[in-house]
Amino acid sequence: MEFTIKQHLTSFNNTPELKGIIEGVNDFKLTSSIIPADVEAPSIYRLGKKIEFLFELILKNSIDYKLILSNFQIQEGKLTVGEIDYIIKSNNTESVQHIELSYKFYLFDNSLNTDFVGKWIGPNRKDFLHLKKSRLKNHQLPILKHKSVTEKLKQLNIKTDKIKPSLLLKAQLFIPHDQLVQLPQNFQKCVVGTWVNLEGFQNLNWIGEWCVPDKIDWYIDPIFNQNWITKQKALITIQEKLRSKFSALVWHKTKEQNFKKIMVVWW
Repeated sequence: MEFTIKQHLTSFNNTPELKGIIEGVNDFKLTSSIIPADVEAPSIYRLGKKIEFLFELILKNSIDYKLILSNFQIQEGKLTVGEIDYIIKSNNTESVQHIELSYKFYLFDNSLNTDFVGKWIGPNRKDFLHLKKSRLKNHQLPILKHKSVTEKLKQLNIKTDKIKPSLLLKAQLFIPHDQLVQLPQNFQKCVVGTWVNLEGFQNLNWIGEWCVPDKIDWYIDPIFNQNWITKQKALITIQEKLRSKFSALVWHKTKEQNFKKIMVVWW
């Protein structure tokens, strides 16, 4: 699939943000950027790296911020113990922020015997919101105080005690298909679709066209897609992914040009 840099950026910007996850940490708000017309869509084959490229492109061309550091690795001897995602300075107020960036896909699984946050799980059951929250709170944000970071910032005439911690958590959330789930407002705003198993997908009677994007394009808004197939062809691709224990994101388009997202899980 081929998408323009504008479509990449629009899809990233339009993804809802899961706010209020960590008490005392600001939710970073993206502002205007002027992206040069000659920027090309990145040839990157890992979703996380592509998201980093897009966000850094926005920061580098921001009207309101100056990018000070990005992806600064923290080492102890030969061991890498962490990384600072971004440090930026406001062009208007001179205030400095440490931003941790994350882009996640989570499914609500009410069968998990845990609290509400613990019920959000990655499509392949390898990622959990409560673990991500804990790592952000207890490792990624506090690592700003690591000696190598303070030394680097000192060279840039920036004091770590003046830096405000910020989080940008972009999230696409999926709830069980045909189940009523009551969610807090901040979670409800991030719900983009539903999830089913293979049998549930086969039983869908939605009329229209389908697409099974590669994971690298999961964040793309389906309105930009030009390659649509029948449900039967989509089912073949889905079954191949499920056999390898990879869940499949599926886009659906109606004749009225309305779009839905559904995650088909292998478990």
